[in-house]
Amino acid sequence: MYRRNFLQGSTAIAALLGSRQVWSAGTASSISVGSAASLDQFIKSEMVARSIPGLSACLLHGDAILWQENYGFADLDKKIPITAEQIQNIASISKTFTMLAVMQQVEAGHLSLDTDVNEYLPFVLEHPGFPGQPITVRMMLQHRSALRDGQIYAEHYACGDPGLSLGEWVRQYFERGAKFYDPEEHFTPWAPGDKYEYSNTAFGVLAHLAEISSGTEFNEYCRKHIFSPLGMRNTGWSLADVDMSTHMVPYTWVTDGVPRTPSWGGIPLGPIRPTGPPHTGVLTDGYHENCAYSHPNYTDGFLRTSVNQLSTWARLWLGEGAVDGVRLLTPETVQQIFHGYRIPDGDSFVLQGLCLHSRHKLEGQELWGHGGGDPGVNTSLLMIREKNLAAIVFVNTNGVATEDFTIEMLRKGLAAV
Repeated sequence: MYRRNFLQGSTAIAALLGSRQVWSAGTASSISVGSAASLDQFIKSEMVARSIPGLSACLLHGDAILWQENYGFADLDKKIPITAEQIQNIASISKTFTMLAVMQQVEAGHLSLDTDVNEYLPFVLEHPGFPGQPITVRMMLQHRSALRDGQIYAEHYACGDPGLSLGEWVRQYFERGAKFYDPEEHFTPWAPGDKYEYSNTAFGVLAHLAEISSGTEFNEYCRKHIFSPLGMRNTGWSLADVDMSTHMVPYTWVTDGVPRTPSWGGIPLGPIRPTGPPHTGVLTDGYHENCAYSHPNYTDGFLRTSVNQLSTWARLWLGEGAVDGVRLLTPETVQQIFHGYRIPDGDSFVLQGLCLHSRHKLEGQELWGHGGGDPGVNTSLLMIREKNLAAIVFVNTNGVATEDFTIEMLRKGLAAV
């Protein structure tokens, strides 16, 4: 069914709030009983207030779990409780995996952060308003490349795995005169390197550069050099590469006929159906299922994994590029990734590193990480590196500020350590 009545859903969710599943590495320590009860109550009340069908969360201190809980449902129709082993697309946290693959190629000497990408690409990528000005890997990782997500980007969300290869998509989108090329929509009015503007399509270019430099298709590169070494056995870029029986249902919440959904290129996306975006027709209020969708620019937001598997990813960054005896980056490279530059954000500033960033402070500590949002999903991964803390939250709906949960979890973590 595409629709679930909210009252039915919320009643069922209340019965499942607080379902616990301990991560397989075991729990060496924990937050206080009072902190756990406070956090539990906060999450339960916010799930009802924000119409969240399911939420999975984990708080880490180094290699130990301080707290982990699961709330609500992965599938409302089948009454399947959410667990930390179930997978979903993690939206823009996916970019951190693309970044790591690129930085591995930088470490290997196959790519350079500050070389014009046209030294590597098989087509010419240049800003039509500023011909001859280089676009670099560093600019793309810092969202200063002047590459933009246009309407064509939004229109290519579709059920199932993409039929267009990453390399072909990138070329058709950015090569002058190609099928999807739009000089006004695909580039900012300013020159590369001049200003910050978040770009999904830049991460398609970055992954394609990793493909070219490694000589390996990107999803296969990640399986061999990232997922397998880390033991992330049910993680993948393609639907065909993961166990779809463990996939949560992504729900779009509708109020007064208006879907709670992200917009890319000016198009409100959800819910994603076989007919594809933009959505047309009247939507009844309540939960609407999205299909298992993807995109040709899949490396910006379409990785599928679980909270438990992403906890290994968080520990990799807390471990300066190594976890469980597996090293994927040198500590020097990790330090470079977390070296941020200040960008204006209202009355304050954001620290933008190489993909990873800090938008908040907690008790004077920078909160490094990444979040993500797409139709039917919101995710957050935040870390306090100085305290060796990390918090992860998945919800199977969109329009939820999941960092509210991870920040509260880290607040409890600081009190415990």
